[in-house]
Amino acid sequence: MNTDLFVDAHPTQCFSCIVNNCSEYKSEVIDNQLFIVGTKPKEDKKLCTFKRTDRTNILSSLLLLYEQLTDGVYGHPEKLTGADIERICKWCIAYGMPAEASGDADIWMKYGKVGFLASSFVNRLHDIYTCYLLWRKVYLHDTDIRNFYVEKNISDEQCIEFLKFHMMQLNIKLAPDFSVSPPTFFLMCDDLLEVAKAQLFFECMSTDSYSVGVCVACGAPFPKKRKNNTLCEACQKTKYQRTREKQRMLKSSEQ
Repeated sequence: MNTDLFVDAHPTQCFSCIVNNCSEYKSEVIDNQLFIVGTKPKEDKKLCTFKRTDRTNILSSLLLLYEQLTDGVYGHPEKLTGADIERICKWCIAYGMPAEASGDADIWMKYGKVGFLASSFVNRLHDIYTCYLLWRKVYLHDTDIRNFYVEKNISDEQCIEFLKFHMMQLNIKLAPDFSVSPPTFFLMCDDLLEVAKAQLFFECMSTDSYSVGVCVACGAPFPKKRKNNTLCEACQKTKYQRTREKQRMLKSSEQ
């Protein structure tokens, strides 16, 4: 199978999952565990589909969210601060509930509430970010020592094996879409976290160009809208000011 044609024709336009959307989110301790709970539902659950034009917006936003969280929260949800919870809630308001309560901690069945376990969310987000760092090392030839795999001087071959291991844990189903002609299909994911991981998976499949960029100014991940994008949206807005400041500093050093 020609993977280039496959990626271009289908997955980039049909990642889908069912999403809960609420107007407000808050943290709540239930059964001695920290949850993020949605209140004031906007509407019933709905199918969200992520098209080619926004195929990595979920991934990029989650990567950026993880970078903003307090260091060391992976495996230690008690380290989540009020600011961390606020960031997670703001993300949920913008995109929807990223995960569902599951396992023994089913708060819907017990309490009629809709939410997700904070520790599970952080752990899954950490897994996606780990894949992202591996991808940067292998595919972008990253040299930033803030990348764990660069700092530890782990070979590309080892990174590829680690990446394979993480990516083998994808949970995607095919669902037919007969609303268009000729019929196509959705790549159905369990939730938005799984969408993000699937988006990164197909970044690894791409042999032409990537849709996730690493800003040359601030180092933040961002969704690339053009092949030659090098700046995130925030740094693009301040590009002129930074250029003027650089010129001013150069002029001052010459005097």
